[in-house]
Amino acid sequence: MWKLKVLIQFILALLPAGERINHLMQIINRSHSNDETLKNTANLAEKIRIIGEFVDLEGSTVVEVGTGWDAISAILFYLMGTRTCYTYDHLPHVRFKLVRKIVNQIEAHIDSIQPITSVPKSILTARLARLQGKNTLKELLAAGNINYQAPNDATQSGLPNNSVDLYYAYAVLEHVPENIVDAIIIEAKRVLKEQGRVYFAIGLHDHYAGFDANVSKINFLKYPEWLWSFFVKNKISYHNRLRGKQFLDLFKSHGARIEWINSKIDPADLEVLKTMKIDRRFDGMTHEELAVNYLELIFSF
Repeated sequence: MWKLKVLIQFILALLPAGERINHLMQIINRSHSNDETLKNTANLAEKIRIIGEFVDLEGSTVVEVGTGWDAISAILFYLMGTRTCYTYDHLPHVRFKLVRKIVNQIEAHIDSIQPITSVPKSILTARLARLQGKNTLKELLAAGNINYQAPNDATQSGLPNNSVDLYYAYAVLEHVPENIVDAIIIEAKRVLKEQGRVYFAIGLHDHYAGFDANVSKINFLKYPEWLWSFFVKNKISYHNRLRGKQFLDLFKSHGARIEWINSKIDPADLEVLKTMKIDRRFDGMTHEELAVNYLELIFSF
């Protein structure tokens, strides 16, 4: 079944309206259902709470790479006190309907979301109130101190040197070419204040594993690079297959000082790796290094 999805996304990537069709398919598959939205909101609120242990978010300036369709992170940054969130995307994916849904969901479930944020309920309620009653996406984002830059290049932000408290990307770096990852780090280093921090969360797993239960999280490591590039490295389904160690080496090559790190390995994948032939691109890496399927970290320069 997963190969059928690869083929569909390959075809969509060739069509002018392919990304719009792909978004409609996500809606049909309930990617933006109420339950999924609430789950994602709670998860990201917890991530941002952890970030708050390293960066004072109250009155802060944040850069987000990869706004997505519903701007969940940007909305949460506003609710947790940021002065301005500059959020960049290569295409204007954000939908007013989805952002408004996020706001309404948080308001409806404030008693469960508020403890995660650690923001007093009275302040959270007041901030949510400022987002209500807006008739356009532009009005809503402006009310949330969100400066939405799309289409725009996050590697050329135009922001002043040493002006940003937090540089943030969630589930983005796996979806761009390695040279762009490198450019993102260079830009982060340029715009961050001396005490600024970087937060990256990276999905290192085979994303088709979530579509087909028979596919392991490291299944894609067996395919030759030419085949993977031809069918998967496109504007719909791009995954660079970089492993956690490679990301860490790249960050450290720019002077990154890791302050907090969290990674995940599925023991079942280690068993699969014992018999699975790996593409030569990954020669020299241990099974443990190959099996890391999720990496998140906070670092400074």
